[in-house]
Amino acid sequence: GAGGKERPRRSLLGLGVFEPPPPHSAQESAKGWRSDRGQAARGARSSDASGTMVDYYATLEIARGATDTEIKKAYRKLAMKWHPDKNPDQAEEAAARFQELGEAYEVLTDKEKRAVYDAHGYDALVNGAPDGAAGGGGGYVYKQNGKEIFEAFFGTSNPFDAMGFGDAAPFESRLNKEAPTKPPAVLHDLACTLEELYNGCTKRVRVTRQRFPAGAAPEADTQPETVTLTINVQPGWRAGTKVTFPGAGDEAPGSLAPDLVFVIQEAAHTRFTREKANLVYTAHISLADALTECALSVPMLDGRTLSLPCPEVVSPGYEKVIPSEGMPVSKSPGQRGDMLVRFNIIFPKYLPDDRKIKLRALLSGTEPGAEEEEAAPVADIAEEE
Repeated sequence: GAGGKERPRRSLLGLGVFEPPPPHSAQESAKGWRSDRGQAARGARSSDASGTMVDYYATLEIARGATDTEIKKAYRKLAMKWHPDKNPDQAEEAAARFQELGEAYEVLTDKEKRAVYDAHGYDALVNGAPDGAAGGGGGYVYKQNGKEIFEAFFGTSNPFDAMGFGDAAPFESRLNKEAPTKPPAVLHDLACTLEELYNGCTKRVRVTRQRFPAGAAPEADTQPETVTLTINVQPGWRAGTKVTFPGAGDEAPGSLAPDLVFVIQEAAHTRFTREKANLVYTAHISLADALTECALSVPMLDGRTLSLPCPEVVSPGYEKVIPSEGMPVSKSPGQRGDMLVRFNIIFPKYLPDDRKIKLRALLSGTEPGAEEEEAAPVADIAEEE
């Protein structure tokens, strides 16, 4: 409903993930993706390695540091220019641009929304800031209410009539025409190994979707179309990170194409587990190594082998911290978490009696047999009693 947020849906599209890609092919990539249908109306929307790129400042043709006065001035000019009633020969493009102007104005004139958008981008505005970053966000959905935004700004439903440029009927009829709805985003899981999330990688996903042929009449049937989308996975991304391709889903009559959202999933690793930006390595050592000293050779996720001397006595629950050898922090280039080395001490299943005596004497600092000699009188006294 209008008051609630629609739940995202899982994909019904055909998907395939493959690598390596064919070089220099005529395929779609995340950067600069736009459909042929309505292309001119989405000039400020694209995607890159960080996810969705919706440039509200480019939409309003202003600088990122624009003041509220400059934002309002730009909206006034462009909303009048792109209003559907002034563009009967390109009504579809004008309607899309008109809604984009309304969305940009709505976000940039709201201090909280603008702060989240400026700090973390469009994805954070919609899905929340990644990696636990401060600033919150999430939950924003534009309601295609460009008409209401326009009327609230100008104080009238038809500023053209007030200026002496004709009556209100054409203006009202175009604005009151029901805007196409946009289905909820379509979600796909994107599996990544821990090595891929540590080093970064490029994923290419083949998608088959239903689209209207370019230049087709509105009543035309959709046809299957297979495209390749490119996702540049950044070092340090976590499970749950979302990459959005605006309007890249199935087209259908009377509705806008939904966004495609790829959700990073982290595959289990044989050597490491991850705790936020920290990597956890469990070393299996013998009791003898734990009590004396040992040296570990740890194969790292970037191909290095890290040599770790452990001259200290390793007790159960002991943890060794190796600074800055953990996962990259995606929002802070050059910063890494730590590697935490935890130990699983392997105890012998059985010890012969003579070794038990020697081990006890060694650990207690006494000579072998000394404890038995000292304990004998006590035993004799106990027998006499």
